[in-house]
Amino acid sequence: MNGVLIEKGRVGGFFLNDDYPVGGVRGSRLVEEFREASVVRGAAFEASEEGVYILSEEGSKFIKGFVIGANGFREKTAVELGIFGFRPSGIFPLYSAWELVNRGYGIGERVVIYGLNHYSLSLASKLRASVTFVRGSGSLVHSEGEAMDMGFDVVGAKVKWVEGKARLERLRTDEGELRTDALILAELSPWNPLNLEYRVGNSAMIFEDPSKIVEGAKILSESLLSGGKWVEVISEAPCFPRKVSSEVGKVIVGVREGTRLRLGDREIVAEEPYPVVELPVCDRVRLEVMGCME
Repeated sequence: MNGVLIEKGRVGGFFLNDDYPVGGVRGSRLVEEFREASVVRGAAFEASEEGVYILSEEGSKFIKGFVIGANGFREKTAVELGIFGFRPSGIFPLYSAWELVNRGYGIGERVVIYGLNHYSLSLASKLRASVTFVRGSGSLVHSEGEAMDMGFDVVGAKVKWVEGKARLERLRTDEGELRTDALILAELSPWNPLNLEYRVGNSAMIFEDPSKIVEGAKILSESLLSGGKWVEVISEAPCFPRKVSSEVGKVIVGVREGTRLRLGDREIVAEEPYPVVELPVCDRVRLEVMGCME
């Protein structure tokens, strides 16, 4: 089966410059394997059962084929996060800050990052600035202690208000005030702008471990090629994929190590972040989070 990668930027996205390891694996090393894919430059703007429409320098055109979304995450907006106030310069979505920093630009001297996760920690490791993390939803693969060992401050608070004139000067939180000249919005959500049924990677579920992104793509591709019966997973936790071939019979669950899960009538404990869970043979299975081990 021949595949075509539709790419509006650079193949590899965030992981091209991601040298911060997860379990000894660096995202930048993983994407090196994908450089030889057949690439069509353009941005997809509409999909159907027959293929996808893209817009490129040559204009718009239709590419026939089965479409899988792999466009990555989006950052939650200030309004979604409940942040109000003035809108001075110095407020960046994570990926915008990532692109600027990797092109050699400085974004501030006292930087606050809203959201502690692999992607924001990887960015912080490149900054030549004072960095404070507002923890947000937290990370499944990195600890607060790891961030503090790198010289960063971590606070448990919720940003409520931004203030500044020519540039951002301070943040008001429910725990007090933070002086800053740059705020990076790094709380993330999966992104599916074309409303596609089949998605992989961060367009389907936020994966902080790049090796699990590869593993998830393998599970989906094997499911699509197997021709087996589909099993639907009903889960209160992030789970990928939500439908999987009975021939493959496994999914990746977005929980931290030590989380207790109930799968049908069986209880298991996650031995690592993003555990791969074997499914029972049935049409539909319920996956519940029971808590965490002490």
